[in-house]
Amino acid sequence: MHKSKRSQATEIYKKRKAAIKKGDLVKVTRYGKFAEVMFAKYTSPKGKVNIRREHGSLINSRTHETINVDHATSRSDLLSSLKRSLKKLSQLIACNFKGGKDEKFITLTYSVPYQLDPRGAKKDWQRLYQNFRNNFPNAKYIAIFEPQGTLYPKDQKMVPNWHIHILVKGIEEDLSPKLKKWWRSRGLFKIKPISEIKTNNLGIYFTSYSKNLNSAFINNAARKVIQEKDTSILVDDDKDVAKGARLLFYPPNFRIYVSSQNLKKPQVSYVRFDELDTSKLGKLVSESTIDVKDIQTGKIVNTYSYLNYRNE
Repeated sequence: MHKSKRSQATEIYKKRKAAIKKGDLVKVTRYGKFAEVMFAKYTSPKGKVNIRREHGSLINSRTHETINVDHATSRSDLLSSLKRSLKKLSQLIACNFKGGKDEKFITLTYSVPYQLDPRGAKKDWQRLYQNFRNNFPNAKYIAIFEPQGTLYPKDQKMVPNWHIHILVKGIEEDLSPKLKKWWRSRGLFKIKPISEIKTNNLGIYFTSYSKNLNSAFINNAARKVIQEKDTSILVDDDKDVAKGARLLFYPPNFRIYVSSQNLKKPQVSYVRFDELDTSKLGKLVSESTIDVKDIQTGKIVNTYSYLNYRNE
């Protein structure tokens, strides 16, 4: 069992086995060749049973009253929100990208003057997307915005230079001539066929970029900020990757990615666990349970159990 701190009020305990019983209502998410079975158990104040709505509010299932929920403000809450977004992104990628000949991975970087404003990076993508849509109206896109591991001064602060990763599906021709025309005034670009990437899960592969930083490209200013914000993240020259370091540089309430509307979405359903035929989900590749414990009372307030499957 692995123990880690979540905030000043709670701790997380992770177990290797999924604690799901036959009668439990589970959420089944199918995405590409993968499937996740998740069971969540919440302990609500005063015995209330709350159901979370998509837009951030809760409803009391007994009184049908709406309960307003404050937006995340603490660093732990913001990191949790980012991780949820990355999980959705990972599933979206797995639904749509298989490593076909018409799939490409594009990286756009900025030269001097750097792009130190994440909103500016999104505007640059919007302009670039218009060119893509005009030339390839049936193609599919996911654009991911990431801060680099080097910080520069802006408005008396040290902020990261941004770059953009783009996953494209439905374009077989060489994009280099067009990108030279569309992007050359801003910086450099790199194109790689997704078919050349060797991995069992493209979603996890690409979202790992958005979480981790290559230690070789972290400058001293960024290293200092990482150590101040989260001492548990190791920024060591002997380590190739500083896990979770990039998450510290996203601004609050920032949307990490945007996507075209013609993408396939994960299929979500709810069913009692004893009524679910797991043999149709594929091979069980991992399982786990996460208990969230209140430090003051010592009681488990929330429990999350996961079963992950893959079709060969």
